[in-house]
Amino acid sequence: MRVLALSGGIATGKSTVGKMIHRLMPTSAFFDCDESVQCLLKAQEVLEEISETLGQSVIKTDGSLDRATLRKLVFENEISREKLETILHPKVRKECLEKLNFYSKTSPTTLFVADVPLLFESGFDFGQELNLVVATSQATQRNRLKARSHFEDRMISSILKAQLPIMEKVARADVVFWNEGSRSITERQLARFLKSLSIS
Repeated sequence: MRVLALSGGIATGKSTVGKMIHRLMPTSAFFDCDESVQCLLKAQEVLEEISETLGQSVIKTDGSLDRATLRKLVFENEISREKLETILHPKVRKECLEKLNFYSKTSPTTLFVADVPLLFESGFDFGQELNLVVATSQATQRNRLKARSHFEDRMISSILKAQLPIMEKVARADVVFWNEGSRSITERQLARFLKSLSIS
């Protein structure tokens, strides 16, 4: 089983590429760090740890997470963001390693890909052979974030500042997929790459 990491900047199209990989190679398995985080943010013990660390203001009166307050806090305060990452990142990496171990023992699985948004920022190593990066221009990232999430410019700038510039990720990547054009163009890039892996 081949083991790869998939990364990029916010709104560059990592999730779309992940779905393409699975469609092109049905024997692949996929781990999404963002999905793992979303599940963790619903777990009572994790919410308690977050409120103890960052304050009760991030928890609504019904006990659920106030996502808007948390987003504002962590993207405008580097110390708060680091504290949140200290809580979440070890849990996400543990789950990723558990999934990798599971799929390594599942014979039909020929490829394991983990979508790790902060791959380079957090030093997220799970034994991958190659680091893949999905890239676009920052202007495209901004336009997609406005259209998708309706964030204001200030919030978008804070989010982008919290990540390595996309061209730095490109420089660190083993393989880069440029995702500015149509989906068919991106899919052709992926198909060529997957063929080069020589996975039967």
